[in-house]
Amino acid sequence: MVLIGADLRGEGTWLATLAALTSIELAWWAFCWVLKIAPAPYLGTYLLLAAAGLVGALALHLILRPGAKRASWPTLLLGTLLVALGASLFLPLKYAIPQQIPFWLDARLAFGERQLFGTDPWRIADSLFGWALVPTDCVYGLWLPVQSLVLFSVMLLPPSPDKSRALISYGLAWFLLGVVMAVLLSSAGPLFYDRLFGSHEFAALDAKLRGGAWMARGESDAMWASFVSGRPGLIAGISAMPSIHVAISFWLWLVARDLARSLAPVALAYAIFIWIASIQLGWHYFSDGLAGVIGMTAIWWLARIIGSAASASATDPSFASAFLAKRAE
Repeated sequence: MVLIGADLRGEGTWLATLAALTSIELAWWAFCWVLKIAPAPYLGTYLLLAAAGLVGALALHLILRPGAKRASWPTLLLGTLLVALGASLFLPLKYAIPQQIPFWLDARLAFGERQLFGTDPWRIADSLFGWALVPTDCVYGLWLPVQSLVLFSVMLLPPSPDKSRALISYGLAWFLLGVVMAVLLSSAGPLFYDRLFGSHEFAALDAKLRGGAWMARGESDAMWASFVSGRPGLIAGISAMPSIHVAISFWLWLVARDLARSLAPVALAYAIFIWIASIQLGWHYFSDGLAGVIGMTAIWWLARIIGSAASASATDPSFASAFLAKRAE
């Protein structure tokens, strides 16, 4: 236990934050499970996915930075376990969103954006980048492995305040934006608008996507089938506001800016691409991405406060004395 404690030195703040967030998610899921509105998590699947992400990041680390210092194995294994558990809980919590608060924001967002832009934002994106629909769909579909590889590459780094801030903000984003705000701002997105409300407002979008965006069409069809049948699978859960895709892509830029400055321009270009692609492919309204960026910015600031408070507590003699006295009682 002493050896493990030494190996985790400097990593406690972000690990404790992820553990706390995972505990809250677990309690939330258990409540939804009792109400029979959330399915069981696919923990085994997500453990395999997290392990694959760690292995991929390790391979990249060995190729690009052979011999460089990295985090200890206890840190990596515990971090991977927490990520896998949190990710496995996210899917059933996302699936339960409309059972907690029915989709209410779509009509307001669609109307407001038409008033603001003079048309649906997806039409503007299509007029500019419609020629690249197929590659856009493919690159957008690779978002999960891209962000996973970056996450575990950050986890591999030796302890530092910047690393801690990055991982704290990652966990907070998935919970506060992907769960809490997604429930409060319950919405489905343009891809599901007509099917949800029995309208034809986005019929032109559907026709465009059938011309080549097979990944967006296939995934959205699977999500809709799961929604209407009540039988969730690995591809399930409908939610638009705020966009976790855009939020985490913006996180990639924030991380690169602090930990890999040479990659910051590439990360920023990727974040902008994901925002535009999410609109063009109909996954999100323009407002969803904006909310994701604003939310991620606030979370990045909050993560800094958490890290600073933890550092102050660890170095404050009065705090340490009080803690030791409590342990001695």
